[in-house]
Amino acid sequence: MKISHSFIVALSTVMLSACGSSTSPDGESSSGPVPTPPTDAALCAPGQPALEFTGSIGSSDAKTYRMLPFKVASGTGRVEVSYGWTDKPGLPSTPLTSTTLDLGLWDQNGYRSNAGFRGWSGSRQGRIDQEQNPVFVEAGSADRGYLPGKIEAGVWYADLGVGASSPQGADWVVKVECKVGGGTTPANDPVDTKHVARSGPGWYSGDFHMHAYHSNPNAPDWDGFIEQARAAKLDFLMVTEYVTTQHWRTLGAVQRANPDLLIYPGREIITYYGHVMGHGETPHVSEYRHGFENIKIGDIQKAIKADGALFQINHPTSFPPPLFSNFCRGCYFELGDQIDWDQVDTMEILNGPLLTTADDLGVPLSDPKIENPFMTTALALWDQQLSAGHKITGVSGSDSKGVDALDQRERKGYGSSATVVYASELSRAAIKAAVKAGHAYVKTRGVTASPSLQFEATTSDGQHAIFGDTLKVAANGTVKLRTTVTGGMGQLLSYYRNGELQLGVTLPIALPLPNGLPVPTLTVPITSDPFVHEIVVGRNTLNEGPLGTFWRVETRNLQTRTTIGNPIFLKAP
Repeated sequence: MKISHSFIVALSTVMLSACGSSTSPDGESSSGPVPTPPTDAALCAPGQPALEFTGSIGSSDAKTYRMLPFKVASGTGRVEVSYGWTDKPGLPSTPLTSTTLDLGLWDQNGYRSNAGFRGWSGSRQGRIDQEQNPVFVEAGSADRGYLPGKIEAGVWYADLGVGASSPQGADWVVKVECKVGGGTTPANDPVDTKHVARSGPGWYSGDFHMHAYHSNPNAPDWDGFIEQARAAKLDFLMVTEYVTTQHWRTLGAVQRANPDLLIYPGREIITYYGHVMGHGETPHVSEYRHGFENIKIGDIQKAIKADGALFQINHPTSFPPPLFSNFCRGCYFELGDQIDWDQVDTMEILNGPLLTTADDLGVPLSDPKIENPFMTTALALWDQQLSAGHKITGVSGSDSKGVDALDQRERKGYGSSATVVYASELSRAAIKAAVKAGHAYVKTRGVTASPSLQFEATTSDGQHAIFGDTLKVAANGTVKLRTTVTGGMGQLLSYYRNGELQLGVTLPIALPLPNGLPVPTLTVPITSDPFVHEIVVGRNTLNEGPLGTFWRVETRNLQTRTTIGNPIFLKAP
C-alpha cells in the first residue's frame, strides 16, 4: 500500500490543529496537549504487503521531522522499516550539498512519550538506496540502535528526520512491513553504578565521546570495543551512543568481564542545531528533536540534569553553517541562548582527530595534515564562558565509532585524545565529582604520545590548588604557579590569564597559527625531563569575571598543542 506525502501532510494538519501546536526552529510553540493518534492510519499486518510512504522535500524542509503513522495489527511480532532518498536533478551532489535523512521509530505509546521510543539509527541503517537490510524490532532482539520488546498493537510512527536537503530537494520513500516474530524480551543488565574499578586516588584517563556497537553497522562487538580501548590505555570509557538508550540495558556483562575498567554509559543527543551529551543514564528522557512541536533543548538539559547525569556540549564550533550545514548536520552548536550555561558540566575543547585531513574537513587543504582548526575556536568559546562566570570543565573526545583502520587509530581512534582526571578512586561517583571540580587536563595526542602535566598553585598563607580549584587571593596578593611537564622535552609551555596568552620568559618564538600566519609570542622552552617551571602571579582585577582571574597552561610542539589544562581560579576573599 502506497501512502503519499500529501496524505501525510493532510493527516498531520488535522492532528496538529486539534491540539493547537505549531513548529518553529527555536523550539517555541503554542501550548496544547500532545496530538492523539490518528484513527485512519494504514494497517500493517503480517502477510500483507509492506506499507510505502512517499514524498518530497525542498531546501526549506531541512532540520524538520515527519512522523509517519501506521497501525500495527494484533498478532504482529516484528516490525521492519527501510527507507531511502534520491536527490532531484540539478547540481552535482557533493558532501557539502547532498541530502541526508535520518530514521527513528516510536511505538504505540506515542511519539512524544519516553516509553514510546524504540530506537534511532540516523542515516546509517535501513537504506534501500544502499541495499541495506531494514531495521527491525521484535520481542527478543532488535537492530543496532533499536530496543527489543513486545510488539503491541496500536499506532506506531516511523520518524523521518530531514537532516539536510540538497539545493534542488529530494524524493524519499519509507517502507514498513509487519511480520510474525517472537522471542522473549531480554532482561535488563545495566552496569553497577557503584562499581569501583580501582581504589585509591590517582590520575585516570578517559575518552569523553565514544560511539560503539549501536552507532555504526560496522562497529566492533563489545569485546572488540574493549580491546581498542585497552590498546589506547584508557581507564574509563564514556560510552555515548547516538540517541539510543539500548546499551544502558546491556553493558552490565561488559563491566563484569572487565572489572579494572570503568564503563560509564551515556548518550549523544543529536539535534539539528547542536549536539550535546548526557554522561550517565537518563531514564526519564530519550528526546532529541529540538524544534519539533514544542520540544526544546532547555527542557532536555533540565531532564538530563534531573536524572543526575553530566551535561556536555559537543564540538561547539565545529563545521559552522552555512558552508558545512549538509556535511555535518547540527555539529555546530547554535543553541547557546536556549540552555542554562550554569548547568553545563563539560565542553569538548577538542573533538575528533587533532591532526585533520582534507577528508576529515570536507574541503581541500594545502597541507596533508593540519592542527584541528575547530580546537582554537572551541578554546576561545570556553574562555569566553569562563570569563562570563560559567565554570565548565574542558574535555576531549575522539568521537570514534571503532571502525578506524589499524594504522589510523592513533590519529582518530578511541583515546586518540584523552582527558586525564584526578579522582579519589576509579568509580563513577569519584570521576563525576572530579570532573565537576575541574581536576582534569587534556592530552591531545592520547595517553602515551602526549606529555603528562601537573599544574599547582600555592599562596603565602598555605592554600594549595590544582586544575579547577579556586584560591582566595587579595587584589594585591600573589600566588606561585608551579607547572611540571613530563615527556615534553623540546616542546613549549604557555601560560594563559583570563584566556589571553601571557609572557613566560623573554625568548621570542614564531608559532604557526591554524591559518598559517606566524605570530611572535613569548614562551617557555621545555629543556629537561621532567621540566619544572614556577612563576609568581596575581589577579587581574581590571578584566576578571565572576570566577575571578583564571590561569591555565598549554604545551605544544611545532605542529600542535599537546596538552591543555583546566584553569586555577584566583578570587577575592
